[in-house]
Amino acid sequence: MYLTYKRFIRSILFTVVAIIAYLPNSYAQTTETKKFKPASDELRQFIQPIFLTHPKLMAAKAELDAVKSQYAAATQAIYNPQLELDTENITVRTSTIGLSQTIDWGDQQGANTQIARQKLIAAQATFQQQRQQLIRQLLNVLIDYRNKSRLAELSQQRLNLMKDFYAVAKKKHVAGDLNQVELDLAQLAYSESVLNNARIMAEQVNAEQTYYAFYSWQSAATKSSLPDLDYIFQPASLPPNLDTFLLTLPQMRALRANVEASKNTISLREGQSSADPTIAIRGGKEDKESLVGLSISIPLNVRNNFRAEIEVAKSEYLRAEQLAQQTYRNLQGSIRSQTRHYQLTQQAWELWKSAGQVSMSRQLKMLKRLWQAGDLSATDYLVQIKQNLNTQSAGIELNSTLWGSWLAWLDTTAQIEAWLQLKPAPQSGS
Repeated sequence: MYLTYKRFIRSILFTVVAIIAYLPNSYAQTTETKKFKPASDELRQFIQPIFLTHPKLMAAKAELDAVKSQYAAATQAIYNPQLELDTENITVRTSTIGLSQTIDWGDQQGANTQIARQKLIAAQATFQQQRQQLIRQLLNVLIDYRNKSRLAELSQQRLNLMKDFYAVAKKKHVAGDLNQVELDLAQLAYSESVLNNARIMAEQVNAEQTYYAFYSWQSAATKSSLPDLDYIFQPASLPPNLDTFLLTLPQMRALRANVEASKNTISLREGQSSADPTIAIRGGKEDKESLVGLSISIPLNVRNNFRAEIEVAKSEYLRAEQLAQQTYRNLQGSIRSQTRHYQLTQQAWELWKSAGQVSMSRQLKMLKRLWQAGDLSATDYLVQIKQNLNTQSAGIELNSTLWGSWLAWLDTTAQIEAWLQLKPAPQSGS
């Protein structure tokens, strides 16, 4: 039965692919942007309080705050002035006071500030990406819990039907109305439903545990309190200018900022290799005579000219540039594949809905009457029962796949927050 179910799902997808193959190329490759219908108020109100107080969001915010503090620290001066007091009394009392300051000749402060600024830009973009990923996780967990619960209910119904089927089959066999082969078939069908039900119930328990882990404060929530997840899925397409669009995504903004930080690290290493002079001025008295002194000290970068550190920074910058280019290509391919995957799944869902669904309870009652009346053989009854239940399971599985594909596309294109219309996540001041 499991293989039959897998073939049923595969046949749906193959049908969709065949239909799309005959569509005009402009349909599959359209680049028109569309505004999507937002999520329901019920779903937004369900997610909002969980999102704003979720530990993952709080951890991401703390990480961003740390980078902001690092930026504030980077704007400070490299060297502090030094105060020196000296007094001695041998034959003549001598007292002096001196003030010295090392000059940041290589502008290390400026380089540090630029590096920290780029890292802050990267952290802010990463924070946005983390918010989107958390929303996607919350929704995926909610949808998986809802659909796994629906599959568990359907599996329990299947188990009850097969149990009744086997019980009636035994009575018919005793009465001589059913042969041994059909009785064995009924027993096998019941045993199979027992095994499948155990597997599906285990999956439902795992989904429930994950749900409680993400929605801990709603751990007492029942399935009846879950938000309505009905949504009219619309066609999606690539942006008009994909290359320009990619640069606006948080992943690329973070990557570009990190590349700039690597570039500024070269300036920092060059600044650290400069000979920063120290200027000192002293004043005091020797007996009754006044003393005034001025000194300048300059380090001699002879034994170590710090060229190796500069070369390391240059190499790391080149490496960051190359990795950024590869990530750009990966992201471009990801958006194309996610868009295509969603297009296929969304069209499969439309085909599924357009086919119409027969009332399962009405059909099951009718099949049971026909079989008990002897108008339907045990084999035909079992085949039609399985087909009915497999069709219902396939619809639930397809809905899960569609939701997953939709959320993945929204996340990849950085539109999931706009679609859900959540309030801004808490952020501290810059």
